[in-house]
Amino acid sequence: MNILPKKWFYLILIPILALGGVSLWYLLRDSDEVQIRKTLDMLCDLASKRENEKNAMAMLKLNSTDKVFAPECSIDFRHEMFTGTYTPEELRSLLARSRGILRNCTISIRDLTVSVEPPDKASAVFTGLLNATMNDGSRVDEVRELFCTFRKIDDHWLIDSMSVRDILEK
Repeated sequence: MNILPKKWFYLILIPILALGGVSLWYLLRDSDEVQIRKTLDMLCDLASKRENEKNAMAMLKLNSTDKVFAPECSIDFRHEMFTGTYTPEELRSLLARSRGILRNCTISIRDLTVSVEPPDKASAVFTGLLNATMNDGSRVDEVRELFCTFRKIDDHWLIDSMSVRDILEK
């Protein structure tokens, strides 16, 4: 005794599978916050330098600046060398010069808070940590509160501006 003919079974099964596939895609896709975190992780990797890092590896890293920075990016780290509006190519040169005076450098972030303003703007506040050894052997260990804005360009979140965040001191 066949309750439903095969034709009805397939007509019901196909929409259920389609809805299941769309639901699975929606649940597994990266949210805007996750994509922004990935952009910042890429920035940390790009700016970090391992001891005895080969020049070829450095160039590969530096060539990814256009995957991290918007076509024009404003930077204000309260230091003459790191203040201005730059293109990804100019930032590549700036990073190469900075990496040239360092033996090693680790950049990391903590306490990330992301705010998305649909459809194409976002901002993030986080703590940036810099631990480096200069070529002369001196150490640089810095912690800064940073504010960063992003623009979504071609479905990628790119850094539009980055600055040191003003924190009131007692």
